[in-house]
Amino acid sequence: MKSIYTYYKERLIEIGGKNRSLYIRSLGKKTGYDLGRLFVGDDARAEEFFDFLWSGRRDALTVISPKISALKKIFAACADAAADDKRRKSPTFVSLLEKEADYISALKHEAEDVEKETGRYELFVGYPFVCGAVKDLPIKAPLIFFPVEVEISERNTVTICAKRGERVRLNQALIFAYAQAKNLDLDEMETDFDNLRRAGLSDEKAVLSYLKKYGINLRLSDKEKLTPFASLSDQDGGALTIKKSCVLMRHALANSIYSDYSALERSHMTNDAITELFNLKPSRSKRAKKAKDRNCYCISDLDYAQHNVVEKVSDYGNMVIYGPPGTGKSQTIVNLISDALCKGKRVLVVSQKKAALDVVFNRLGALNSKAMFVVDPVKERADFYARCNARHEEVMSKRVEDNYSYYNETARRLDHEIARLREISDAFERDNGFGISLIDMYYGSFIPGKDSDEYTIYTAMLKDKTLRTMDYPTMRGAVDTLLARDKTEIYYNFVEKKKTNPFIQHFRPDLSLDTLVQARRKFSLLARTRKEVFDEAEYPFAQQIIAHYDKLSDKNNENAFIRMLAGFEYPSEEKFLRVSRVVFPLYPVAKARMSGKEKELRQKYEKTKKAVDAFVKDYEFLSEVLTKEGYRMALSGLFERNEKVFANLKAAFSDYVKVNDVAVSLNNFSAAEKHILNFAYGISSDYEHFRNAIVKLLPLRIYYEIINCERDRKEELSETVDFENIKARINTLTGELAVISKKICENSFVAEYKTLNETREDAKDYLYQISKKQKLWSLRHTMEMFGSYLLTLFPCWLLSPENVSSILPLKKNLFDLVLFDEASQVFIENTVPAIIRGKNVVVAGDAKQLRPTATFMRRYMGGADDDDNLPMQAALEVESLLDLAIARFDNANLTYHYRSKLRGLIDFSNKAFYDGMLHISPDISRSLRNRAIERIRVNGTWQDRKNVAEANEIVALLKKLFKKRSSDTMGIITFGSEQQSCIEDVIEKECAANAQFRTDYIQAVGRKENGQDVGLFIKNIENVQGDERDIIIFSIGYAKGGNDKVATHFGALSMDGGENRLNVAVTRARKKIYVVTSIEPEDLKVDSSKNNGPKLFRSYLTYARAVSNGNAAEINAVLDAMCPPPATVGRAELTVPVEQQIAQKLRRLGYEADTNLGSGTNRISVAVYEKRRDKYILGIQVDKVLYAAHETPLERDVYACKFLEQKGWNVMRVWSRDWWHNSHEVTQRILRRLESVSTTHTAVKPDAQP
Repeated sequence: MKSIYTYYKERLIEIGGKNRSLYIRSLGKKTGYDLGRLFVGDDARAEEFFDFLWSGRRDALTVISPKISALKKIFAACADAAADDKRRKSPTFVSLLEKEADYISALKHEAEDVEKETGRYELFVGYPFVCGAVKDLPIKAPLIFFPVEVEISERNTVTICAKRGERVRLNQALIFAYAQAKNLDLDEMETDFDNLRRAGLSDEKAVLSYLKKYGINLRLSDKEKLTPFASLSDQDGGALTIKKSCVLMRHALANSIYSDYSALERSHMTNDAITELFNLKPSRSKRAKKAKDRNCYCISDLDYAQHNVVEKVSDYGNMVIYGPPGTGKSQTIVNLISDALCKGKRVLVVSQKKAALDVVFNRLGALNSKAMFVVDPVKERADFYARCNARHEEVMSKRVEDNYSYYNETARRLDHEIARLREISDAFERDNGFGISLIDMYYGSFIPGKDSDEYTIYTAMLKDKTLRTMDYPTMRGAVDTLLARDKTEIYYNFVEKKKTNPFIQHFRPDLSLDTLVQARRKFSLLARTRKEVFDEAEYPFAQQIIAHYDKLSDKNNENAFIRMLAGFEYPSEEKFLRVSRVVFPLYPVAKARMSGKEKELRQKYEKTKKAVDAFVKDYEFLSEVLTKEGYRMALSGLFERNEKVFANLKAAFSDYVKVNDVAVSLNNFSAAEKHILNFAYGISSDYEHFRNAIVKLLPLRIYYEIINCERDRKEELSETVDFENIKARINTLTGELAVISKKICENSFVAEYKTLNETREDAKDYLYQISKKQKLWSLRHTMEMFGSYLLTLFPCWLLSPENVSSILPLKKNLFDLVLFDEASQVFIENTVPAIIRGKNVVVAGDAKQLRPTATFMRRYMGGADDDDNLPMQAALEVESLLDLAIARFDNANLTYHYRSKLRGLIDFSNKAFYDGMLHISPDISRSLRNRAIERIRVNGTWQDRKNVAEANEIVALLKKLFKKRSSDTMGIITFGSEQQSCIEDVIEKECAANAQFRTDYIQAVGRKENGQDVGLFIKNIENVQGDERDIIIFSIGYAKGGNDKVATHFGALSMDGGENRLNVAVTRARKKIYVVTSIEPEDLKVDSSKNNGPKLFRSYLTYARAVSNGNAAEINAVLDAMCPPPATVGRAELTVPVEQQIAQKLRRLGYEADTNLGSGTNRISVAVYEKRRDKYILGIQVDKVLYAAHETPLERDVYACKFLEQKGWNVMRVWSRDWWHNSHEVTQRILRRLESVSTTHTAVKPDAQP
């Protein structure tokens, strides 16, 4: 592990020219301001300023004011040549003062935003500067950072004072770079101080002497004077020299994580979590561990996905939790904490964002007494000890209660109810061999009336064993195939044609086209020149010869035929011959007499046969196209000049190709299809009855199966009567478990803490340290000495990665569980020391949201000598902890979305980024009065990366919102920092000009709820993750510029992963989004864009316009383009779906009802709408829809319903079995429910008969 630790340490504090802790090339508006130039040439003010810095004075020092005469010289180049008094009042001088004040104001705002986000204070005066080089590393950076506060008055007066509670610090990055170059050991060196003068560091020389003791040599000339930053040389090289330049700047100080890495390098410390994360050993099977305590001690109401996460963490240990926007990630974390504490586990919650830790701490409620949340270990030192002492007194006086047995008994009762729910589910879902579940059977069948056509079909089916035993997949496939391709009509017409034209089935099936054409032509010719009918007197036996013509070519057959003719012609002679066989002497006589008769007949036969041969020769071609039987039939009919035979042959010739195709098709029918067709034809009088029999056959077959299932599952199905009570008991028992869990959690670690105080010899020393008021130890020192006490007193800690390293001792497995929140935003190198401190790690985040950012830090990606070291390469290539954890740990998803009150606020994100996997409640109204997104079009222009027209429109919008006096919280999001500054400037000007607006704005900005900051913010998409407000206002900014074109570069959106920034931005609103824009989506020419961000940006603008206009077709087109709906199998509707039947009945009774409202897994089967209130007053869920959407009974029957109720729905379950048995009674129940909630309807009784 040493090599990985080394590289991460290098990445943590990058020793290179792009690190602004080491080299500041220039000052940006939001990064630094040259404060020193304000004192150049004014020695008295400069001396006062330096005294202010070194002494840490609390009183304010004015640095910019219209009254400071020295500023006249500084701005001389911009001033008139008039007298001083006039110059101070001149517009030029005032505007320059205003510009300087605006510059410092932007810097102040940026530092305040960072403090809100992270709790880190970053506004310092950097002085003096160190210039030169260490080896080949150029240096131009402050040596000391003095924390200050800035105030700006209305008249452009700027004052600074020392920041209370913050410490003066040496530039750690500079010191580390020097130490690395010179191989110095600086472990004992102090780098931060409460007061420099009290520490004996009263000026630059004293500081240099202090540094020299540790081997750091810097030069300072006695002649060195105060120098503007702009005068510092950019030339690299030379010895390190002190320059008296001074800058007001934002600076993120190097932290104690670096020291942890140094210790890890030396100790080679690792643990199981690190081993699995970096895949240092062969991968092991990720099967669930058998936890000692399988209970889940959740203290609040969770949805199914959240509860599943808690269970999986308990089972698997190391986990990744995917938490898309608004899915209750903080809620889940709170319950992970309570579960761990109840099981005697210590928990460390880590997040880079202070807001995330704030939320978790506040949501713990009363249990936050067991949690230690520290933002600034220096400022909060006194508060920390006060809390420890107060908590100690509380715990020592607390009586310990054992609630585990009560919990186990309640959990046993809950398990019993859940088991009953599973039994009901199993009864409906189990397949008895027929091929579908019982719930699908109810949905696809009906009860036939005794005197109906359906009952006739049903009774016929019962007599057909093949149909009675045919399974569902076989019959469904056969029926679908027959109905979908019009095979019923093809079959029916074919059979009917065969009945009316027997020649159809006697044409050879394999005729060539040439043979067919030749035969058809000959037949047409002969039909026009047919001969007269044979004269029976002249040509006897012609009919008989024709009937047996194909056999008479054989001599034996011919002789037998003549004998047969003789028997018919001379019956007495035939009888005498038969009798003579018995009386043998007579036989020769009889034989001779009969032979004579046969000779006579042969002469007639031969004459007739000759004539028939001549006739047949003309029709010989028919033998090539007809079967033998068909040929005989044709010759017989033609011989008789039978007009029907001629007509049938003509039709058969004409229809041959089509009929043959049908015959081939019918031969390809499956056995089931043929059997169903034959069955239906056999019981039908016409085509309508025939097709109806096929349509009704499957529902009737299902009906037969339902009868059998109802008999076999009678007891299980009867449980549905108690279903609502089972569900209510599950909810009640779940609530009871939460209460018990809270009590168990409150009592956790109390006994252990008392035992420590009663048995440890150092208990008095510990108590002394946490109760004293002066000379307080650092938190790290106290934790090193008395960590076992404090980790038992506070078994849950909430810290930033930096504070983990600065407060907690670097000990392996100090905690049982380390839980990272917003893990997509934290660099992996910032997390490793925290992971070392825990047995297991849970990583919560969202790969579709912002990745970590380090504006001035170049990531170290090289240096590994071994190309085959795959764990090393993986560790170095990832950015965030989430990136690496995803590849290593098991994962679980949070999928129920709560934040957005209207689905229009989240639909875009769900489809564009999450493939529609989020559970989203349908809107409780049709939003006729309030669109989720309102688009405001202005005629703005894009100049200097700003759009002033949009900024002015946002001020106007704020005025309207303030005037409503609504309790809604608000936030403003821009797509670039310049537009953010533009809006801030316009708002400040409006505040100066409008006292009421200023009052409203200050109140909105400073608003807090339950200790959390919910004030109005103005941010760009880079830093808005983690925030949410009721109303979000977007300033799109981009517009046509001087060239009358819209820019094609969209800042951060155009970068790789820029679409994640868009995802974060569009998911911040709870109630409404206002989109202030100067362009139409079509103005954005982004098709050639390399990355997906600009394309999705255009799609979102299109979507926002469609939602604002209520254009449902365009909304669906945008969403479907990003996430196409699943393909549906085209099947014939054999029965009307239950939800459609319910809706039809309600509409007939005067109600307005929609079906299948919403999409995905939380659709409402039937939603009853009341127009007066613009509200759906009842949501009816049919069990079939629920069973198709959810995998488990608990999620389907309890959690999904509860989710909809939390979103405002009045939900009612309808069992398809109940509807199948008695739709009339179910309708009455629905009407009674509607009567209780509707303000415009009274129950209307439907017809008495179901």
